[in-house]
Order: sequence, then structure tokens, then C-alpha cells
Amino acid sequence: MIPIDNTTFIGRRLNNNIYSRQGSLLLPKSTILNDHNLGLLQQHGVNLWDADTQLITEFIIDETISEVQSIYEKIHHSTEKPSNQMIRQKVMPKIQELCSNYNISNVLLGLRKKDHYTYRHCIGVSVLSYLIGKWLGLHDIELNDLAIAGLLHDLGKQRISHSILNKADKLSSDEYAEMKLHTVFGYEMIIKLPNMTDQQALVALQHHEREDGSGYPYGKSSEEIAYFSKIVAVADVFHTMVSERVYKKAIPLYKVLQEIYQRAFGLFDPVIVQCFIINLMNRMIGDSVLLSDGKVARIVMIHPDDLINPLVESEGQYYDLRWSKNRIMDFGPVIKNNTGLAYCDKSI
Repeated sequence: MIPIDNTTFIGRRLNNNIYSRQGSLLLPKSTILNDHNLGLLQQHGVNLWDADTQLITEFIIDETISEVQSIYEKIHHSTEKPSNQMIRQKVMPKIQELCSNYNISNVLLGLRKKDHYTYRHCIGVSVLSYLIGKWLGLHDIELNDLAIAGLLHDLGKQRISHSILNKADKLSSDEYAEMKLHTVFGYEMIIKLPNMTDQQALVALQHHEREDGSGYPYGKSSEEIAYFSKIVAVADVFHTMVSERVYKKAIPLYKVLQEIYQRAFGLFDPVIVQCFIINLMNRMIGDSVLLSDGKVARIVMIHPDDLINPLVESEGQYYDLRWSKNRIMDFGPVIKNNTGLAYCDKSI
């Protein structure tokens, strides 16, 4: 394994203590790396390895996964159920920190991995729901309740058979009928938690309902669906489509946005969809993306008449994707490291 140039670690967090060749401590675990301490390592001839560091975003996500897993287990097994306030105190600071990270590409990359997918998905839906709510103008109390509703939206899957949840093939009609029950189970579980609101429980029940009445479990439509449920529905579908699963590859980003946009008048609330796509794409200006021809490009400008195909720059050349066969395939892979993984090169 070849060590990476130390300068590529600026802005990352140390996973381990770093010692000199003589055994003295140079940098303690959890140090956020900057020019000064990287210069110190250079003076001592110490090179870092990829495993020595972690993106701050990844660290926050890992901490949040542990908290959410603990909350889910307490809901499922403990007689002392976590309250709305407890979940808010434990998780919301981390959700807000992820939401405040301007590089949304890195956040979404970290939340779509296969390991601990159930919890990553719940966190991803929580983050996206919070952002959509903020872009729609909700106030802080509503945003916190919405984010917690997103965090718990799939809680009812704890009562669904693992063989169904992890099945790679198409579900049979009986299996699909059981799967759909997770919405009812989730509602029943959340409504019993201390200080949860009706709207938070309704999110679990209604996040698969659709504007045209084609969803489940009850075929509700339009005004019959709670506002929080409409927001979480968009966040849930987006995060599911861009995520990797054991049995499914992530769908290219442009296809995800295209499909959600095309279904804005039918399946989803068009105001919510329009708000989400406009703000997500604007938030990605300056981020790096992978194009369908294999080039890595940076988003420069979003076109009001075509939000999904922006102006991008790659190696000094500008490309208007409105007039190109090229499309945005993925979030920000820029530098391939020695493990074969790729990460966005913007500091976190």
C-alpha cells in the first residue's frame, strides 16, 4: 500500500494517535488536520495512510448511526421508550450539523453506502426532509419535528421479516402485501412514543401515499395526505434511488432527478418537488460530479429552464449539458485513492 501525499488530508479527522519514529506523540486522535500539523508530520518524516483519517462528515454520520441504532433498539426492546425530546437532544444537533455542511454531495455520498443501510437511509431522509422544510420556510420547531419524523419513517420495518426486507428478487404478491404493512406498524409504534405528534406518526403511515391516490396503505390522495408526509415522500424516494443496496446499484443522479421531476404532477406535490430540485442543484454549485463520459466536472451554473443539466467545467473547458449527450451520473468523485474509492476534493 502506497501512502498518499499528506496534503490531501487537510480538513480530515485523525482516527488514531500519530507517533514519531522515536515513539513520541505528535498528533492525538480526533485532531482536525491543517497545514501546521501536516507540516509537523513532514518534519518528522511521517506519512499518513487513508485508514488513519476520516472525513469529518463520515465521522458525524458514524456517530449518528450509533445514536439512531440505539434509539431503534430502545423502541423495539426497552420498556422505557425514547421521547420526542430525547431523540431531539441526542440526534438533532448532528442532523443540523450535516444540514449546515455546504458540500451536500459529500453528505449524500456518506449516507448512501450499503453498510448499516437501514440507519443511513433514515438519517438521509431526515437530513433531506429538514433541508426541504427549511427551503419551504418552516420554522425551527416544525423543522425538528419533521426531521424526527423522517428519522422514524421506516420504523415499522422492524416488524417485517428479514427475508422480505433483504430479498433481491421481485416480491411475491403476499410478500408485497406484508411489506406494505410497515407503514401501519410504524404509525402504531410512533403514536405510542412519549410526546410524538400526530403528524409525525402520520409520516410513517403515509410516506408511500401519492397525490393521485395510487400509493399505500389506504390510497389517500392530495389534501388527505399530511404536509410532513408529502415532504418525507420526496426525500424517501430520492434517497432510495441514489443509494446502493446489496441487491441494487445506485441510479444515476440525472435519472433520479428526471424521474422525480416528471412525476411532480401526479405522484408528488409539485411545489415540494420544484423547491427540492432547485435548492439541491443550487447547493451543488461548486461541487464536483462524475459525467457519463467518465470526466470529472465542477458545476458552475444552474439553468432556470433546465435544472438537471447545468453548465459544468472540466479541465478548463466549459460544457453546457443542455446541448450535450453528457449527463451527471454521480456525486463528487474526484480523487481515486489507493483503495480504489473516490472522494470529492473539497474540504469539509
